[in-house]
Amino acid sequence: MIRALFFLFLLLSPLLTVQAEQTAPSAAACVIRHQQQLLLVQDRISGRYSLSGGYIDAGETAEQAALRELHEETGLRGRITAELGRWQRAKLFACQTLTPIQAQQDSGFVSILQAPNLGGEILNARLIEPTLLPDGERRFPAQLDWLAPRIAEVPESQVQWQADFSEGASPLHRAELPLIQRLQGRIGPDALWPLAGNLLGTAPVQLGLALLLLPLLGWRKLYRMLFAMVLLTLLVQLAKEGLGWPRPFHLDPRLAGQSAQGFGMPSGHTASALLCWGLLLCSLPGIRAWQGITLALLLAGLAGLARVWLGVHFISDVVVGLGLGALVLALRKPIFALADRRLPWAALILVSLVGAWLTQSSALGALAMFTLGLVSGTLFPLERHPVPPIGAALQALSVSLGIGGLLLALPQLTSSSLLILIGQGLLLCGLGLWLSAGLWWSLRFINPGSTPRGPTPQ
Repeated sequence: MIRALFFLFLLLSPLLTVQAEQTAPSAAACVIRHQQQLLLVQDRISGRYSLSGGYIDAGETAEQAALRELHEETGLRGRITAELGRWQRAKLFACQTLTPIQAQQDSGFVSILQAPNLGGEILNARLIEPTLLPDGERRFPAQLDWLAPRIAEVPESQVQWQADFSEGASPLHRAELPLIQRLQGRIGPDALWPLAGNLLGTAPVQLGLALLLLPLLGWRKLYRMLFAMVLLTLLVQLAKEGLGWPRPFHLDPRLAGQSAQGFGMPSGHTASALLCWGLLLCSLPGIRAWQGITLALLLAGLAGLARVWLGVHFISDVVVGLGLGALVLALRKPIFALADRRLPWAALILVSLVGAWLTQSSALGALAMFTLGLVSGTLFPLERHPVPPIGAALQALSVSLGIGGLLLALPQLTSSSLLILIGQGLLLCGLGLWLSAGLWWSLRFINPGSTPRGPTPQ
């Protein structure tokens, strides 16, 4: 039987190959060359480099899709000179830019300041010789190997080399660039304490600490705190998309100590650090409100300094981030009152989804999925009182870390941005569902004596 199936597969394989070749292409890409270098873009989701290209929209040809993606990702306009062939489901075209490519000397980074999707789909663009790009940094390793014998068919595009891309920046950003360079020079590239400061503003650290303090905070305070954090994140993302201000490494790629997606203004790390640490410290017994807020301000300032040192935020981004975080922190009491009602939660989900659809922001989409899971979990009639012991807090943290590990592993499992986005959305929804329902459901079986069954007290 197995042999029969094997021979049947051998007979059908040529037919399957022909059928695959006859299938209409679903993607298109432009090949831009300067001497032995190709213009490659770094995908925001996977962090790897590939040709500029993407899916073919309904009603457009492959040629139109290739030129559209080139402009959206890099801001460059081009023309197609020849069709190079088909690689899997994508058509590849030899292209030439209509204007010189603005590139940085030595580094080869290309200015994407004019790209309509700046801060969106890609992190940066670069002129790279394919043979010097390791396989681990290639989004589609076989694609560049397939392209190698055809590079000679691609006409050469002109390049205008520059020291940086600050000429078209605002006066405020041009004034701040030397300050960032001076700060990086004084602290040095190998300092460890700014990295620790950067962690203070990251969501995994903040959520992990909140879960460890769950026995002290209780579910009600944690639930309210999550509402305030989600609200702040929504405000930050809407402000970023609305302003569309670049990050320092968009003007001078040499400043980048770390990659970062999206726009720069305001600093979300700084805002969330002030709010999260302010709420946590003010909840601890023996600490007065002004003492907790003062300490939180110091921690947020350290996080902001780290973001400037990493070259992902201007000083002005940090100042506005501090102001936004302080505003939400000052309004925590009325915000907590909103958290006790269903309608404000639904509004957060709706605004996040609409914002993600209008701006194509994956950050807003991820926020909507996490909030959806969190709210959905509260609909289950589970007892969330009395406060669980420290073991339950460690259990909540361990499962959350497992979900976080899967989020980090997704880009390594597939090169498809669509699959990665879907997987991230489902995992974030699952994280919210775990925090609001899964944890409390599991406690009924692990420690039934301390979690009496019954309706959730309001």
